Amino acid sequence: MIQIGKIFAERYKIIKEVGRGGMANVYQGEDMYLDNRQVAIKVLRSNFENDNIAIARFQREAFAMAELSHPNIVSISDVGESENQQYIVMEYVDGMTLKQYINEHAPLSNAEAINITSEILSAMECAHNHGIIHRDLKPQNVLLSQSGNVKVTDFGIAKALTETSLTQTNTMFGSVHYLSPEQARGANATLQSDIYAIGIILFELLTGQIPFDGDSAVAIALKHFQENVPSIININKNVPQALENVVIKATAKDIHNRYANVEEMMTDLATATSLDRKGEPKLTFDQDLDATKALPSKLINPYDTKPLIDNPQEEKINKETEKERKTDPEVPKKKKSRKALFGWLILALVLIGGGIAAWMITSPQNVSVPDVTNMTQAEAESKLRENHLEVGNVIQELSSTVEKDKVTRTNPTAGSNVRRSSRVDIYVSQGATGFKMDDYVGQKYEDVVDDLVLNKNVNKSQININYVTSSQPSGTIVKQTPAKGNFFDPTGDDQISFDVSEGDTVTMPAIDYTSGGLSSTSAISYLNQLQSLGVPTSNITFVDASTASAVSSSNLNGYYVTQTAPAPGSKFNPKNTRVTLTIAKASTSNNNNDNQTSETTKETTESSPEQENGGGKSEASSSEDGKNTTTQSP
Repeated sequence: MIQIGKIFAERYKIIKEVGRGGMANVYQGEDMYLDNRQVAIKVLRSNFENDNIAIARFQREAFAMAELSHPNIVSISDVGESENQQYIVMEYVDGMTLKQYINEHAPLSNAEAINITSEILSAMECAHNHGIIHRDLKPQNVLLSQSGNVKVTDFGIAKALTETSLTQTNTMFGSVHYLSPEQARGANATLQSDIYAIGIILFELLTGQIPFDGDSAVAIALKHFQENVPSIININKNVPQALENVVIKATAKDIHNRYANVEEMMTDLATATSLDRKGEPKLTFDQDLDATKALPSKLINPYDTKPLIDNPQEEKINKETEKERKTDPEVPKKKKSRKALFGWLILALVLIGGGIAAWMITSPQNVSVPDVTNMTQAEAESKLRENHLEVGNVIQELSSTVEKDKVTRTNPTAGSNVRRSSRVDIYVSQGATGFKMDDYVGQKYEDVVDDLVLNKNVNKSQININYVTSSQPSGTIVKQTPAKGNFFDPTGDDQISFDVSEGDTVTMPAIDYTSGGLSSTSAISYLNQLQSLGVPTSNITFVDASTASAVSSSNLNGYYVTQTAPAPGSKFNPKNTRVTLTIAKASTSNNNNDNQTSETTKETTESSPEQENGGGKSEASSSEDGKNTTTQSP
């Protein structure tokens, strides 16, 4: 495991670990050479440093991905070795795996399932055109970015069409739930093997479940070449027959009944929901011998089942017996019977031996749960993975014997024998003091604070209130941290945070203006509007524009609103927002509201500018004391 914050390969700053596989760990990092661009760094695990097969497989992935440039394939930017660790640097996809998306959203709509599958097919069209078969297509190896783009990754066991396998013949590659019948027998994968896996993925997108499952890899592998895919329409009535037919053809047992290439499947998939194919009959094939042949499950080796199907030993013995009968017809029947019995005995021993070998290879191996008591959570997780176990739930509990943040126990308990890759829950101590958080969402925050302070010994300074706009009633808790079920220690430095609803927002009323741009909204009428919206009078401040002094809400006669805060038309919470209204008297508004004149001045200025007075012209003006005077022009 690489330390967080480390500069790896003198170039990449490790941000966090984002995934672990059987051979490699994946980290999110920053490329310090390229403006801290986000990258994903796949590093071969240390226990494979001296494994030539693992290194060759890891390098194969790098070479395969380096050849492929496609918007639906994760691109590679660097490959190398640092501190005796093989690594590949790829583009960082900020999103989730298709498996996670299926678990959260399946069954998907027909359109979305078709779109995702089409992008996978487009990626594999590029790979196949470069002579590369993926061999391990599954939803876990398909990433979905936050923008919805599909990215195929993990070409770790991809194989060039002209190359031989990395390991010995008859080794089964790929995840058994998406494994083609020919791969289940141990035969070489082909282009149609990837098509079969894509058909299984499409089945899962449309139904939310895998078509074949069982108690062991052997049982699942058998189903791939003995049973037909279940009816999708029986599971999801919204799927048209034409779309189900695409899955049926892609997952045909006989490779000759499958699509010849991904382009053919893409074309068929694109029209699967068109009206032209409405009423299309269900696709069927002639009975497949592979799918109907009865095989003894306890004697089948999923890595190499073809010899059992063909029975070459039996055929050889029968031929030899027939030849002997023809060349020497006088051989006593007893002698021929013994020889035939001996041949059958050899065949039985071969089959039984093969079955036992297959069972030993494929049966889940038991491992012992290690004792991780008093370890930190990170140490315990690492220890479990070293022992080929998966980390299950992390559960907090009070403990007077184990230090806070250290592991108290596991479930199953230490020393238990469990299957390899089983999930183990970890229990982490929260110390001897503290309490488990209740669900406070929906409660009045004043009541919750009182309960925490009076009954749970929480200091009020440890409680943070953050007001948020919400449709919930004002004062209601809409979010809490820590969440329900988590422990909180009031003797520590941790904080409790509540998001509290301010209630619904309202719109600040508009100010009415006359055609001359003068405010005609009286302060009294504006106050009434605010009160009708639920704004308390105590939250409203009136300020005289001419003196900048406060005005009592009981002394608003003759005042008009000139400016508001918040501004007219803006949203605000009526219960908690302080409102400031700038007001001006009608007689002085000309000086205090951006040269807007009062109604009295307006009436004066609306009179004729030319009035004869003793043969001369008069002009209306204002004296310094605010009274109108008339001056005689010469």
